Amino acid sequence: MSRWIAITIADLYNSKVSPLITAADTTALAAGQTGRVAGVIADVTLEIRRKVASANQLDADVTKIPGGLKPLAVDIIFCRLKVALEMDLSEAERDSLKARQRDLDRIANGDDMVDAPDNPISSGQVMQSSNPVQSSAEKRQATRYKMGGLI
Repeated sequence: MSRWIAITIADLYNSKVSPLITAADTTALAAGQTGRVAGVIADVTLEIRRKVASANQLDADVTKIPGGLKPLAVDIIFCRLKVALEMDLSEAERDSLKARQRDLDRIANGDDMVDAPDNPISSGQVMQSSNPVQSSAEKRQATRYKMGGLI
């Protein structure tokens, strides 16, 4: 069994996030956008990988995070989807989000360690975004869609 996993929409459906997935994607489709949930998953995955990379080795697969951080990732995704839908976070959700951020900070500081990656990045590789910025000669215009649904 792999120690590192990719967070998927199926993982979110198996948690308390499932109603938000439908709402977020329905809202995005109505606005002519696609992939809001996938974009939030990618953003949270990248954020977690950056924190992990500060004091731990990364897996070569840029979509994977340590399996033990799955509940943390799902909680952060849940909060970001609520914010994207302009829903207020409850006090308990805000406290949980702060606690999850503190957990990530402890990992980044090397106070907490994560499982070793299944397929470690070699020392010559650098961490890459799953949504690299593309250079283009066309007129640049930032939109929520082009920015990956950042909140």
